[in-house]
Amino acid sequence: MWIHIAQLVKLCATLSSIALTAQILFWYGAFTLDFEHGIQRLEENYLHRQSRNIIASWDEFNDYSTDRIEEQLAYIPAKLASQPVVIYHPKNAAAIQLGFAEFERNDCPVRNCFLTTLEEHMRTAHVIFFSPTSLVSLEHLRPAEQLWIMQLLESPENTDSLKAYNGRINYTASYRWDSDIVTPYLRWNWSSNLPHMEYPLFNYAKGKTKKAAWFVSHCLTNNGRREYALQLQLYIQVDIYGDCGDRRIGRREGARALKSNYKFYLSFENSNCRDYVTEKFFDNALSNDVIPIVMGPPKQFYERIAPPHSFIHVDDFDGPKALARYLHEIDRNDTLFNEYFLWKRMGTLMDSRFWCRLCAIVQQPPPKKYEDIDAWWHKQGDCRWPRTQTE
Repeated sequence: MWIHIAQLVKLCATLSSIALTAQILFWYGAFTLDFEHGIQRLEENYLHRQSRNIIASWDEFNDYSTDRIEEQLAYIPAKLASQPVVIYHPKNAAAIQLGFAEFERNDCPVRNCFLTTLEEHMRTAHVIFFSPTSLVSLEHLRPAEQLWIMQLLESPENTDSLKAYNGRINYTASYRWDSDIVTPYLRWNWSSNLPHMEYPLFNYAKGKTKKAAWFVSHCLTNNGRREYALQLQLYIQVDIYGDCGDRRIGRREGARALKSNYKFYLSFENSNCRDYVTEKFFDNALSNDVIPIVMGPPKQFYERIAPPHSFIHVDDFDGPKALARYLHEIDRNDTLFNEYFLWKRMGTLMDSRFWCRLCAIVQQPPPKKYEDIDAWWHKQGDCRWPRTQTE
């Protein structure tokens, strides 16, 4: 739908940082959008941006010791892109809404990004956001200004060589905290508005009659998690669900079972690699009122990202027998058990609003290129082998 020239001129004057040119008309026309509605969205985005503070440039957020997610969420670019930023994502998850919808749904401070999965938009998109398994063609004609952002969700042990992408990747999005856009499943956020009391008001042990559960489908791993779990089973009840056990359960039913019946959950990652913590910890355990028993990166990293006193790390024990002894002690004492849930009165688990942060960085991205993305990802020493368990 076309609008009056006077209306367009007035809007251009209002949005001095957004040049509504014929190029804008092209982008909106290419996606068969209602142009008048698109103009309204850009105007709303500009006004929304004006209410936020610009605190830093994106490339200042490089301190591994700080909360980079919090910094990135607060980042507003000094200048918006002059046209809607088209992001091509070849493998769209069902939960992600296309077009402008994902950015509007998350109330992003910058929301002039347009998400598409249509392959015909690959060549003209401003941004290609993909994983190594998305089969993005390296032969397609890449515009000089097009950004390539690689998403890495698996550990280096389960990622093939990335040498074909050397010199091609501009930014990274992964669980690793030295990525350009950090992508944890959830993040812990302190809240000054919640009461800091000595004991929780709720007895999280009430009604729970079973000890530990484990949902697992990937049986053969280098970190020996299955062997550890089988040894632990000798000393305490561990119900194993999935391809590696003798029980079956659906996702929703499993969540209900954890919350109602179990006290512990084995949050064992498939690799003991730097920063590698997945939904096994956040979604399966912390969100379902069970104490996670963790195997993965070192304890110090969990202490950095997790609520205080919310987990038990296998590295604190000489082996499965010693761990089981401690779990039995907690199982017999509701006071000890509930101490692992005091964090619920201190803060909340929150989504990291990945798409908001992505939309912000691609407005005026500082120049960057990974000359050797494979060496960066497959860094020697980032993954560790488990110590041998003798009991």
